[in-house]
Amino acid sequence: MVRIKHRYLLLNILFPGDDAPHREANSPPYLTFHHPSPSNFHGGALIVAFRASIATHFGDVGAGLAAPSLKVIYFSPTTSTAIVRCPRQHFRLVWAALTYMTSIPGEQRGQTVPCVVQVVRVSGTIRKSEDELILRSKRDIVRAKEWEEQTEGGFGALSKIMGRGAPTPMAAPTGIDSVISEDEDDLDYD
Repeated sequence: MVRIKHRYLLLNILFPGDDAPHREANSPPYLTFHHPSPSNFHGGALIVAFRASIATHFGDVGAGLAAPSLKVIYFSPTTSTAIVRCPRQHFRLVWAALTYMTSIPGEQRGQTVPCVVQVVRVSGTIRKSEDELILRSKRDIVRAKEWEEQTEGGFGALSKIMGRGAPTPMAAPTGIDSVISEDEDDLDYD
């Protein structure tokens, strides 16, 4: 018996332009293209859009090769990030079809939202795709914190996203400066 092998594509759905869904006027620069997906858009609609793109660009043969085992493993409408499973032999065909996508279904019937699908990583296991997703999320949070520190007061978009109030200042532990200076005195640089 032969085991069917798959590839897992980690993708970001980017929304360029001024008519991106849920865009706020005072959004930070690191959120220029990263926006939540339309509210009615879910994993099922995503797979339908992917299969339509494969059929449009590669015809019935492409749809027959890639579509049967094409599956959305993970989709986050908040971050517009997805993990898609596809056959190992035809992952490049799926990748190309995703790259050629220019729009996704909008909130109303017949409406489309312009988008760019960016394949971030191709992996042989879902675990590696999830690890990359977590790593990228951590980088985005660090980037958001750095941006907030550079702006007035350091309180803004990240706190709004997390739903927290104004941060309270924390007092430094007592005696920490003396411990650090004592350790530096013991070091011999010669």
